[in-house]
Amino acid sequence: MFSRLRDISIKTKIIVPLIVLILIPIILISYISFNLQKQLTISLTKHDAEVTAKTALSTLNTMMLTKTIQHTSYRKTLIKIYKRIKGIKGFQVIRGNLVNEQFGAGLNEEKPDSNFDRAILSSGVPITKEIYKNDRPTYLMVGIPFVAKTDSRGINCLACHTNAVSGNVLGGIKIIYSLKTLNTAQSYFIKYSIIIALISIILIIIILYLIIKSAIINPILKLSKAADNISKGNFNEEIPFTRNDEIGKLSDSFSRMKISLKKAIEILKGKQQ
Repeated sequence: MFSRLRDISIKTKIIVPLIVLILIPIILISYISFNLQKQLTISLTKHDAEVTAKTALSTLNTMMLTKTIQHTSYRKTLIKIYKRIKGIKGFQVIRGNLVNEQFGAGLNEEKPDSNFDRAILSSGVPITKEIYKNDRPTYLMVGIPFVAKTDSRGINCLACHTNAVSGNVLGGIKIIYSLKTLNTAQSYFIKYSIIIALISIILIIIILYLIIKSAIINPILKLSKAADNISKGNFNEEIPFTRNDEIGKLSDSFSRMKISLKKAIEILKGKQQ
């Protein structure tokens, strides 16, 4: 294997490792950027859900204060309005046990009917769950609990919910957001990242090839041709020596060797005569 590597041209030995060293950071940066974009989108979606839930809570508070919340048709209309918001695929108001104990059972669609719903009522903090389809996150389910407080946006929850204490969860809202925009954005990101990476690699290969050819390959080929001519007895061959780098030093060594060989041959010829 190593003997085969020795037979590979210098430009290949230089360009291939450089391309690998360039390609690795590009792949890592693309991967990290992809995941950061995903996390940022989910974080923003979660924030939007919290804002939507708090807006809905404010609406419910208003309905409580105006005594219109007891009209089930109004609550159904509220849910329909939120379900029509772009990007929202599901919207559910979840009624807690304390509310049922004080005001009676609510609508069937307000009952907690899943582990996620029950987790909203028991967590006391916003929770999220990604719903996957074909190994890709398709929906983001966000649960926002309504926690009883003495001052919730200027409203004392305990004034109406007399059987609750501060910190009790009265209910919550479950919102299911579509991640179609996220998946589309990620597809575009992957597509254009690959295109940009390929173009960058091709340009880097071309630039490296031109630099290596000009700085290393061409001077070595000239030296090789000059050495070949000298080996054939042509001591008038000019060895290029135009710079002070390693190639220049090699050219200078060749020039001195040519002069030494020429003098040695002249001495031998003189002795033979």
